[in-house]
Amino acid sequence: MIDENFEAQQYLKGEGITRDNLYRICYLLAIHYKTQGFTKVETRNAIFRWGKKFNIWIKYDVNSIIDRAFDLMNPSFKTPTVKINKQDVAKINELFDNLKTKKVALALLCYAKGHADKSGYFYISSVALGAWLKINRKTLRSKYIKELIDYEYIMEIERPGNSKQWNCDFDKQATKYRVNASIHNSGEYVLRNNEIDKLFREVFLDAI
Repeated sequence: MIDENFEAQQYLKGEGITRDNLYRICYLLAIHYKTQGFTKVETRNAIFRWGKKFNIWIKYDVNSIIDRAFDLMNPSFKTPTVKINKQDVAKINELFDNLKTKKVALALLCYAKGHADKSGYFYISSVALGAWLKINRKTLRSKYIKELIDYEYIMEIERPGNSKQWNCDFDKQATKYRVNASIHNSGEYVLRNNEIDKLFREVFLDAI
């Protein structure tokens, strides 16, 4: 989720694949193949070979996904280094008790640190976030994200209404948020290889 290159490499190996998240997966694969110098036809063939290899049926219009990736002026993966500090942890602990809620808060904070614009706004989908956290997307939205909003850790700015809002997470579930806390990218804890569970253990469990 944060390191898109690492994420794409995992998908290429058949790891971390969830069918609900397939649009995003195909999009990242299309960017990967374009950066390797593939044409649109070669990219299409490569994606379907990948799907066949891992027994995945792709229900989307693959050509439109490829077109979107190829329309990028300079396609590349975002690979920011995200750091978490003690103030970040204290803020989450101040507002929440449930461990899964804390994990979702940490994940959104990491995403904001890596992908938010200058005003702190970012787009993320419950499908992609749920796949990353291994939480059912409906439960994620109805329980954990709702709690984050209710207790004012995040603000939901805009829900998706059409495909023009497909930003960052590449599917029509993308929602615009803002974290009501500092997103200054500093601290002694570092998210490596998108391992949010490992980071969560380090900051909320091992540190106790």
